[in-house]
Amino acid sequence: MSDAFVVICAAGLLLSCASSSTSREPDAATDVVRTTVAPNEAIDLTRQTLLHAQEFSAPRARVWQTLLGAEGKIGMPLESADSSHGTVVFHLQTPSPRIAGTHASVFLDCGLAAGGIPRVNTYQLNVRLTAYLEAIDAQRTLVRTAVLAYARDRAITADQLPCTSSGELERRALAIVAAQLGQ
Repeated sequence: MSDAFVVICAAGLLLSCASSSTSREPDAATDVVRTTVAPNEAIDLTRQTLLHAQEFSAPRARVWQTLLGAEGKIGMPLESADSSHGTVVFHLQTPSPRIAGTHASVFLDCGLAAGGIPRVNTYQLNVRLTAYLEAIDAQRTLVRTAVLAYARDRAITADQLPCTSSGELERRALAIVAAQLGQ
C-alpha cells in the first residue's frame, strides 16, 4: 500500500466527522511524493488531493452494491473492494491519453514535458479512483471520492510524476452513482 493511499485513507477517516448536509464542498488531503530528477538527485513534490463528497438517501449496502455495479459506466476496472472499511478502488494503467472514453486532460494535469507538450498527452498514465462509503444513519450514506494519478515517460524508465486531478472524474463517479440510485 502506497504512502499516498494511506494519507488519503487517513484524511477520509478524519473527515468523517464533517457535517451531514447533502451539498458538500471538496475537502483536501496532502501527500508528498519523492521523485528522481537526475542521477543521485531527487526532489519532494507536495500535492493536495481533493476529496469530493455526496450524501445519498439510501442505506450503505444499497450504495455499496450500486457503486460496485457501476464499474462499466465509470470506465475503469475495479481493483479492490473492502466492504468492512467501505472502500472501493478503481485502477487504470494505460499508455493511451484517454480515461473512460474521454481525453485524460479533462480529468488530469500532469505538467508539461520537453517542448511544452502536456505529459497527459504522451506519457503512460496510472490512475486510481478511490471511493469511501460511510453510513450516516440507516437510510443515508456519504460517499467521498479521490483520484491519485501519475504519469511516466514511455520512452525511458523514470519515476512516475504526480498528476493533479481536475475533480471531474470524482464528480462523474458520484453522478453515476446518483443516477443509478435515481437521485
